[in-house]
Amino acid sequence: MSETTASVSAAPTKKMPSILGGAMIIAGTAVGAGMFALPVYSAGMWFSVSMALLLFCCFCAYTTSLYMIEAGQHYPEGASFTTIAADTLGPLGKLFATGCVAFVSFILCYAYISGGSSIVAQVAADMGMNLSHSSAAVLFAVVFATLVIAGSRVVDKVSVIMLGGMVLTFFGSTSMLTVSADADKLFPALPFSDSLSYLWVAIPLLVTSFGVHSTVPSLAKHYNKDMQRVRLAVLLGMLLTLLVYVVWQLAIMGNVGREQFSAIIAEGGNVATLISAVGQSTDVTGVESALMVFGNLALASSFIGVALGLQDLVKDFFKLGDSLKHSLVAGVITFLPPAIGGALAPNGFITAIGYAALAAVVFVLILPPMMARVLRQRGQQGQFQVAGGMARLNLVFGFGVLALVAETLHLLGLLPQFG
Repeated sequence: MSETTASVSAAPTKKMPSILGGAMIIAGTAVGAGMFALPVYSAGMWFSVSMALLLFCCFCAYTTSLYMIEAGQHYPEGASFTTIAADTLGPLGKLFATGCVAFVSFILCYAYISGGSSIVAQVAADMGMNLSHSSAAVLFAVVFATLVIAGSRVVDKVSVIMLGGMVLTFFGSTSMLTVSADADKLFPALPFSDSLSYLWVAIPLLVTSFGVHSTVPSLAKHYNKDMQRVRLAVLLGMLLTLLVYVVWQLAIMGNVGREQFSAIIAEGGNVATLISAVGQSTDVTGVESALMVFGNLALASSFIGVALGLQDLVKDFFKLGDSLKHSLVAGVITFLPPAIGGALAPNGFITAIGYAALAAVVFVLILPPMMARVLRQRGQQGQFQVAGGMARLNLVFGFGVLALVAETLHLLGLLPQFG
């Protein structure tokens, strides 16, 4: 069975947003979520094993995003996890799903404010300005909160611009780094069993790196429930994200040796520390500055993508409309908690990403197939259905359960950790 079937729809009354714009929202949401934490969590298993795991996590996350599209087509435009979970999983399912999505979204918003503030403060210092991390966190939050409150069409346009800047700075810096990459650093004499022992800790983080699912309902609203356009935007966005991650891992691990990550992890593994380690490991001129610009754009882009989905979740939960007054109320609920957290604790980027992983596994890999399963059992079939039948659904659901167990053991300190 194909993932989509042809449909006939009435001519739109206004120009439909482009597929590229939606893909930029997806890629912008994902890139930043695991970008700077990815090499840190992958250090134990290193390059080869991390590539295989990254590819499988991308496939599973893309599949479950399709289950979100399949389920979402049965609900009114603007319906989020809250509405879909309430109908398919009942009151407790609604509370659990909303709690997981909200928790991860709030934690990630805080993480991006934290990570962004460290870079903003560093850039300000390089310009001779004395800006505290707390002040930088508030500045970062206010500027980009304004964009999100303005709506998805503004985010679409800004995301395209920022993704353009990210492409230039990312490929500019990583092209220099890949040229200087050392094969001996990428493929050290490392026992395969040693790599596998650190794989379990990395699974939840790699899954979180593709966690765009809270943004999928926003895209359905963005495209007026044209699910074919939503699917294409998600597919292109996921492929762009995978490409960026592969190049990133190659550039970082080809220049920063596995043994150096022990010191990086000991210092907290935050954005500035990783970029500094790259700068110290290569003689390439200007690469550290280019990575700093890229870091700002990546965190900002990811921040507004996650925040857009969180704001729509807030609107749906509190039954708020799209008027200016309601958007401002939703904006305050969305941005005030992570902004306060960023001002009070501006150095918690890696820690926050780690805490988000447990709940992220639930809403990325477990809840979407559960909701799709319920609707299929009811016999509700729309114009869009994911290929692969129950075998594909059970595969990604089973991987989600495995990831959930792995992260639980990790939080209990029962899994080996590198560093």
